[in-house]
Amino acid sequence: MHCARAREKLTEYQFGLLEVAEAAEVERHLASCEQCRSELAALRRLDELIRPVEQVEAPANLWSDVHARMRPRRAPFWQRWRGSPKPALAMAAAMLLAVGGIWLGLQRQPAATGWGTLESSYQEQQIVSQWSQPLADDAAMGALYASLNGMGEDI
Repeated sequence: MHCARAREKLTEYQFGLLEVAEAAEVERHLASCEQCRSELAALRRLDELIRPVEQVEAPANLWSDVHARMRPRRAPFWQRWRGSPKPALAMAAAMLLAVGGIWLGLQRQPAATGWGTLESSYQEQQIVSQWSQPLADDAAMGALYASLNGMGEDI
């Protein structure tokens, strides 16, 4: 047995509360350990000091008096919040406004019609057919080509 375990059992050993096998194990340890023997001696001296003290009977209404004098505890915030519907209603209203705002924002965006694809296809055909023409304006054709490929955003 190690000292830590023996010290845990010393009080029970002192009052004879251990099983026979455990008591024998503590006694074997005490025979070989001076520190645990001095710990047991200190426990016995403490018991000798405490025994003569007169025990006083507590009044029957002691706990109710103490309880009445105690300041009431404030409930945790989640219990206070749960009892009042105002914060929950405010949260629900905020969520409803947020969802409604998002929905209205999505409704106001122009719908994609596919005209942009059709228009760019027509422009590409014009570029191909006009590129080799002798009277085609090279600068205008280059600007048109650049705008189709996203390079000439501000042209």
